[in-house]
Amino acid sequence: MIPSEPRSNPTAQYSVNSESNAQTTAASNILIINDDTKTLAGLTKGIQRLGFTNTISVQTDEKAVIVVDKREVGCIVCAYETKYINGISFLKMLRKKDKYADTPFFLTDPAFTTFKVLKAGHAGVTGLLVMPCTLKTLQDKITANIDKPKEIVVTNAEKQISKGSDLISKGKYDEAIAGFKLMVNQKDNPEYYYNIGYIKSIQGKHSEAIAAFRKATQLDRLFAKAYEQMGRAYRALGQNDKADECLGYAAQIHLERDNDSQAEDILNEILQLGSESLNVFNSLGVIYRKRGDHSTALTHYKKALKIHPDEPNIYYNIGRIYLDMKDTDKAREFFQKAVETDSTFKEARQVLKAIDLGVL
Repeated sequence: MIPSEPRSNPTAQYSVNSESNAQTTAASNILIINDDTKTLAGLTKGIQRLGFTNTISVQTDEKAVIVVDKREVGCIVCAYETKYINGISFLKMLRKKDKYADTPFFLTDPAFTTFKVLKAGHAGVTGLLVMPCTLKTLQDKITANIDKPKEIVVTNAEKQISKGSDLISKGKYDEAIAGFKLMVNQKDNPEYYYNIGYIKSIQGKHSEAIAAFRKATQLDRLFAKAYEQMGRAYRALGQNDKADECLGYAAQIHLERDNDSQAEDILNEILQLGSESLNVFNSLGVIYRKRGDHSTALTHYKKALKIHPDEPNIYYNIGRIYLDMKDTDKAREFFQKAVETDSTFKEARQVLKAIDLGVL
């Protein structure tokens, strides 16, 4: 999918097995937020059947804000986005509060797209629940995260990563790998696999590097630098299509995080290596428009159109550029083309209506 710029029954009983878990269950308030009455009731009933009897159920994020301010909440299960709820905004707001910086927060949605997953990960989500979900899924997700202390092995892993990085800088690759391997039986850590991949790349063992980078991205789906280095390893093997795919994904992660300069560097690297793709030009157009460089943005968008003249989001993005330039006639032309290409393009129709009413 080509991105356009931003447009405005549980059936089983779970028994708590340990006394400590029972105490945690009794003490933890779980806040459930969903404006669909049936879904809200189902989630509440399911969570209570897991032994978490202290549940608070609300149907708007405004009410949820009041709850987290006045009550102690140990876990939150919130709809991703509905008419009355913006789960991402609520999540971002909570993560800014020290009190809720590490509180388990789950987002629910009938279908998570790649874009939604990226946004959720960047905002600091603990996990995603595809609705409807089973009682077993709730058990696996929620009970594994509530009041979960930071394990000592995590601290040890962090120390080992630091030591290994120092060995890499000194060219002591075999010692670094040996040190990193000590971590495998302690905890799967994406940084471990990234560092193994980095060493293998330096040694020219690109296939082994790719395997390590792939494991890192499996553990952390938003590990941009692992995708980036995996792309370069594929490039070294002459597998340019896979290289472009990995580099493009890294750039998209950076864009979602507003790291525009890192994204630009990667996108330009793709172009310099002789690849021309719709996503690259479109993403560069987004970056330059955000900077106010309308001319360069238009150049990249129009290159994207040459590759795929039937992509409605490109027409929409160009229309946004002309609106920024106060050229409503040209803007109307491209918003109209977006609608002609995709008759269900709601946002483009709304902008056309606003232009006709003289609002824009």
